[in-house]
Amino acid sequence: MNREDWLALAQASVQEDVARSEAVPALPGPPVVPLVLSALTTAPAAARLAALHEYGLLDAPADDELSAVVRAAALVAGVPHATLNLIDENRQCQLTTVGFDGADSARTDSMCALHFEAGEVVHVPDASQDPRFARNPWVDGRMAHVRLYASAPLVSPAGHALGSLCVFDTVTGRLSEQQLGVLRDLAGVLVALFERRRQARRAVEERRQAFEQREQAAEARELAMLAMNESEARWELSEVVAETIEVGLVVVDADGQVGSLNRAMRQWQGRSATPSEAPATFFAADGTTPLSARELPWLRALHEGAVEGAEIVLAAPGQPRRTLVCSGRAMRRMDGTPLGAVVAVNDVTHAREREQALAAAHADRAAAHTTIEEAHAALARHSRRVQALADASRALAVAADPQESVCRSLQELTGADAAYLLRPDTRDGIAGLRAVVTSGFASDLSSPLGAGAGAGGVFYRDAESSLAATCFATATQVFVADVGSDPRTALRVVASTGVVSGLWYPVVLSGQRTVGVLGVFWRTPLADLPEHVLPVLQTLSGELAHALERADLVQRLASAAERDSLTGLANRRRWDEAITTEVARAARSGEPLSLVLIDLDHFKDYNDTHGHLGGDALLREFAAAAGDCLREVDTLARWGGEEFVVALPGCTAEAAAVVADRIRAAVPRRQTCTVGVAQWQPGLLAEDVIAHADEALYRGKQNGRNATVVHTAGVPTGS
Repeated sequence: MNREDWLALAQASVQEDVARSEAVPALPGPPVVPLVLSALTTAPAAARLAALHEYGLLDAPADDELSAVVRAAALVAGVPHATLNLIDENRQCQLTTVGFDGADSARTDSMCALHFEAGEVVHVPDASQDPRFARNPWVDGRMAHVRLYASAPLVSPAGHALGSLCVFDTVTGRLSEQQLGVLRDLAGVLVALFERRRQARRAVEERRQAFEQREQAAEARELAMLAMNESEARWELSEVVAETIEVGLVVVDADGQVGSLNRAMRQWQGRSATPSEAPATFFAADGTTPLSARELPWLRALHEGAVEGAEIVLAAPGQPRRTLVCSGRAMRRMDGTPLGAVVAVNDVTHAREREQALAAAHADRAAAHTTIEEAHAALARHSRRVQALADASRALAVAADPQESVCRSLQELTGADAAYLLRPDTRDGIAGLRAVVTSGFASDLSSPLGAGAGAGGVFYRDAESSLAATCFATATQVFVADVGSDPRTALRVVASTGVVSGLWYPVVLSGQRTVGVLGVFWRTPLADLPEHVLPVLQTLSGELAHALERADLVQRLASAAERDSLTGLANRRRWDEAITTEVARAARSGEPLSLVLIDLDHFKDYNDTHGHLGGDALLREFAAAAGDCLREVDTLARWGGEEFVVALPGCTAEAAAVVADRIRAAVPRRQTCTVGVAQWQPGLLAEDVIAHADEALYRGKQNGRNATVVHTAGVPTGS
């Protein structure tokens, strides 16, 4: 074989090797047998630690979602401190905290490590009196002075305890059963976020592995081409390569005579040396039709210029029949005269046998297989819908705006062209239903539903007959195949929105109270609802009802944490936050800031005379009257009992005294009050100014009450 023959042979070999690797289906690997470890060799602690580390949370910064849940826990419990604790083998990792700087600590110092694996919420009103915690460094002052303590365990779906969601205070106290229940729910939310993060990480890893496999395949192809190029410079290795590769090679000369066969081809034909030693018979792909000499692939390549994927069957004495796939081309010298042909031959016998076996099995089970495929397709569609509905429910549970999330999910899961959510509202003194969220309507779309089909534009008056109002009033679904023909729908709805069919579904709370209507619309007519639409509406309307209840509960809890329950004014906790902000603003801007301390005169006598209910009514009426005397930027808070405090940003003490006199004049029920006024000065703390105002108030009390007294650097002055 000369140099040109070898180059052609090597190139054809590489091409056929690559083609075979891509064309022959991979054999299924052996079944993966799971390794079963007995309980004697697998410790529960090791399994728990493995589950914890699988989440990848330790020593990683907490994301905003985790921090938001911990803040919500502190808010629900009404305490200043909360932390998300993960319990490792020898340490406690505080992943995110509220009210203090978290850090890793020894597990032996952890309060939560004592009980987190029990799976129950722990509530301790006074940890210093509890023998389990009294000597703990978080309690006895070495690390903190924890008194009120509560924690909910973080338990993975597999039942492994990961840590706890903990809230605490430095004063004693007690949480209600409702607060403890919410704390337990928030712990479940954290575990759900852990699971989502782990799944996302797994998806990234799978994509990385797929990318690496593609890179390896590309590298393999590049190496194959490099091997072909290097073969020209390493001609001395050509014979070794030809004799060692598992691809058969046939080289014929310009006259069609077989010049050489490599080792693989000789073995397949049962030859030990030259082609003339033993005859071999070649058949067409059917295995029965003999091939003439000119039909042999290497002669076809010589005469036709190339042959690609020609399948033949080889029957040789003493050898099993083989199915061969041949590809090659004719070779020419530099002057264009014929040189011969080189053909690469791949043995695909086993692949064809597998294909024939599969074809026979498929033929035997054709009818059953068709039925199974149809069942699988239906199950797959159902599974996709169930998974999509589950994903939508999870997204709805954690969405910042569940109302917007449910409309998007409705449109996607039902295949509708548009959707909206209606909630009760009053516009210009007229009650009705307003669209708080829409999806799929053009923002500039004008419709008979209202001024526009964007959120807020759709409005149904209660006095008007409409499909949405019918659904809301009866708490039952309403489906109309042709909305244009329904007397409760204006004809221009079709012209302006293109809506043809519509479904309205009520959003009902657990107490059977309807709080909204979900609407989905199609611009192509539907004679009947698709079977998957109602389950989607039922699930998402229920999830939305729960989300609205949760949002209402969180809002009420937040309000209760910052407002005085009797008067509705800011409480001491909210006051502390507000006055800190006002003092910092005054320090930055240099503008004046004054504080007013108010005490209702002879309140005890009034309370004794009119009873506690009368006293409570006086406090509420005074709070409302005092608020009417103030600006929006002013802060009025209940200081305690019959005392109130006001922050007046931008007011000097003299201007504050004028405001105080207005408040004194507004005291209801012919009662009076005494007021102390003090102005903040640079360098003073908020409590210093309160003390000055208290001194002025005390002076007013001593001088007969019903007065406004301004504190100065010397002695307070009154009016």
